[in-house]
Amino acid sequence: MSLPPVHPLLVHLSVAFLLISFSGDLLAKLLGRRVLAKAGFWFLTLAAVTGGIGVAAGYWDTNRMALSAETRSYMDFHLAVGWTLAALMVVFAVWRWRILQQARRVVTKPYLVGAITLIALTLFQTWYGAELVYSHGAGVAATGQGIEPATEAQERLARVHEALTPVETAAGGVGQKSETDQGRETR
Repeated sequence: MSLPPVHPLLVHLSVAFLLISFSGDLLAKLLGRRVLAKAGFWFLTLAAVTGGIGVAAGYWDTNRMALSAETRSYMDFHLAVGWTLAALMVVFAVWRWRILQQARRVVTKPYLVGAITLIALTLFQTWYGAELVYSHGAGVAATGQGIEPATEAQERLARVHEALTPVETAAGGVGQKSETDQGRETR
């Protein structure tokens, strides 16, 4: 028996829990309602748990897929960002727990700014994963029935991927793109 991909189910839960958590925290801050702050903490805890399991499921699903080398490169970056997000959610859950232990029990402005940054990274990761599915058919049988040609979507993902990943030098180190490499990219 072959299981369908598990990753999409879990990551969507994690994203929803994170957004609910932030909404609860923000409303608790604005309205001064402690029950919303408590709900924010518990939803963040759920986001961290389902996020960690979701990243592990993504790793498992990826290893069962027949991916091209190019798609595998994108998937590796997506996985690295996923582990970073899972770790950040745990850090934020601990931070949030410490806030609950204080007398005020309401989130602070620095926490809210950090949470907005965490949500921005989560939204980027969600977009990037969707691009993998819709432009490269990662995790599904590519059918060519999208709203744009696959080549256009693949070029967009390639530009973002190249902008965010370091280039390896011939000596095996990490370096900057040379002017020659950058010139080739614009042709």
